Amino acid sequence: MKSYIAFSLALMILAGCSALGLATPKGFDQQLAEAYGVHTAVVSATATAVSSGALTSAEATSVQTQILTARTLLDTAKALESTNLTSATSDLTLATSALTALQTYLNSQTSGAAK
Repeated sequence: MKSYIAFSLALMILAGCSALGLATPKGFDQQLAEAYGVHTAVVSATATAVSSGALTSAEATSVQTQILTARTLLDTAKALESTNLTSATSDLTLATSALTALQTYLNSQTSGAAK
């Protein structure tokens, strides 16, 4: 009975966070999966930007290098998850920050703001 009450309380807290517009707590695996999704989106956006001429060859090469670095960090985070969660979380945070910065850069390039 106590576990049912605790579970119910946890669900209400999560629903409350969502209703207030607050981010719901996420576990490492969910954050990692989302980061891999962002990585895929950045790869796709880069290909689109190159095809449309929004990125020069040199810019595309630089972005691609950073994408590969972020992917390596994600893969390392995944590998470290079970043995060193602190390092895994650091790698995940760094990769996510890099991918977010790349998204911002690509958005500015494709919207015409930087060109």
